[in-house]
Amino acid sequence: MQLKVGALLASTGAFFFASAAVAAPVATTANFIVLGNSLSDNGNTGALLHTTAYWDGRFSNSYVWDEYTAKLLGMNLVNLAYGGATSNNAISPVVQNGITIPSLHDQVNMLLAKYPSPSQFHLENDVIQIEIGGNDIFAAIDGLLNGTLSLQTFAMEVGQSIASDIQTLVDAGYKNIDLWNLPVIQKTPMVVSNPTYSAYAGAVVATMNSAIKQLVETVAENNKAKTQGIHVFDLFSLMTAALEPQVLAALKITDSTDACYTTVNNVVNVCSNPDVHFFYDDIHPASRMHYLWGVSAAVLTRNPNAQLGVNELLSLISTFNIGQSDRNDNLIVDGITSSESAAVPPGSTATEAAPTATATAVPTYSTIYVNKCH
Repeated sequence: MQLKVGALLASTGAFFFASAAVAAPVATTANFIVLGNSLSDNGNTGALLHTTAYWDGRFSNSYVWDEYTAKLLGMNLVNLAYGGATSNNAISPVVQNGITIPSLHDQVNMLLAKYPSPSQFHLENDVIQIEIGGNDIFAAIDGLLNGTLSLQTFAMEVGQSIASDIQTLVDAGYKNIDLWNLPVIQKTPMVVSNPTYSAYAGAVVATMNSAIKQLVETVAENNKAKTQGIHVFDLFSLMTAALEPQVLAALKITDSTDACYTTVNNVVNVCSNPDVHFFYDDIHPASRMHYLWGVSAAVLTRNPNAQLGVNELLSLISTFNIGQSDRNDNLIVDGITSSESAAVPPGSTATEAAPTATATAVPTYSTIYVNKCH
C-alpha cells in the first residue's frame, strides 16, 4: 500500500507565538500553523472548557502529531485546533457546556485577526496544515443513517466550506497550505463497537474524502500562480498502512482495537501501558501513532510527492526509534539526532522557498501552552 500526497469562543491571544522584529535583514522563523479538531489540539479546548482529563490538555497520552512536525522542521508551532471542531458551525454546529467550539471557518478568521498583516517572509514560508471533517460526520450521522440527509449533498457542502476557507487563506497571501483527509474512522473502537455505525462508516468516509479532494484540488489548480502549493495529504492511507501487522510490530503496539482510556458509569479507567495501544480512547490515536504521523507530516511538508507505504513507514519507525518511545523519550524531549534530521528531505518547498527575508541560522521551536489541562 502506498501513500502519495494527492479527521470555543474565548480570547486566543495566549495561544500564539510572536516573533520579535530585528534590524534588516529580518531574522525570523517560519510558523507551522495548525487548524483542526481534537486529533491536532494540543490544549486549546482544555483551556477553554477548564476540564481535567487526558495528558496536558491533549486528546491522547503524549504529544500530538503537529508538535513533532514543527520540532522536526525547526518551525514555530501555532496551534489553533479545537477538540470537537467541525468544518463550519453553520453546517455542523457543536456546543459543549454552553460554549460554541470554533470550527475550521472560525479558526481561519481567528488566524487572520491575530496576524492581520503578516510579513512577506511569513506569507512565503509559513505552512498551514488543516485536519478536519470527522466531527462533521458524527454531528450528521443520525440524518445520514435515516436518510433525511443525503450523503453526497452533505459531503459536497462540507467540502465546499473547506475549499472556501482555503481560498480565503490564499487570498490573504499564504502560499503553502495542506489538508489532511479523513482518517480510518471505521477502525476506531467507538465505531467498531456500534454495528449500525460500522456498517456505514466506510462508505461515508470514502464519499467525504472523494468530495473534499475534488473541491480542494480545484482550488489548488485555480491558484497555481499565486501559491507554492496546495496539497491533500492522505491520512486515511497513512493510518491504514500503520495498522498493517508488520508496522504494528515495529511500533511495538500489541493492541490495535481496544481503547486504553475508557469511561464506565462516569468512572475513568486507564490501562497500565497506553504506549502499546494504537488508540488511546475510543476515537483518538495513542502516542506512537501520533509520533509516526508527525514524522510523516514533516517528510510530506518537505516533499509533497513522497511515497509513504509500509516499507517507508518501517524505515521511519526504525530511524526515530518510535517503537521505544513514550512522552519522556522522543525527539521533542531528547532533541533531534543527525540520522533523524537526514530522514527528512531538505527544504525544497514551503519552508525554504526563496523568502524575501532571511531566516535565522538556527531555527527555534516554541509552543505556548495555557492552563495545561484538557
